[in-house]
Amino acid sequence: MTDSKPTEALLHPDLGKLPARKVLECIFALSPDGPYIHHHLEEVTAQEDAGGIVYSLNGQPPAVGRERCRIIPPLVNEFDSFESVA
Repeated sequence: MTDSKPTEALLHPDLGKLPARKVLECIFALSPDGPYIHHHLEEVTAQEDAGGIVYSLNGQPPAVGRERCRIIPPLVNEFDSFESVA
């Protein structure tokens, strides 16, 4: 049985390519030391490549009201391994 989810990654300017998942309008990524990194669709540009979807920070601020975002991040095992997005 194959996983139907595409590989997703966040290209972070300081941390490099991190495993990521999109949930509704949120992009969650796992930092190398464990905490989630949380951005929103207006803050990223998405590009598809042969390896899946890569989100890059575009410098845009979060939309008004996003500070109240309460979307629960996916479980850690929902993210691709660091090796698969490198």
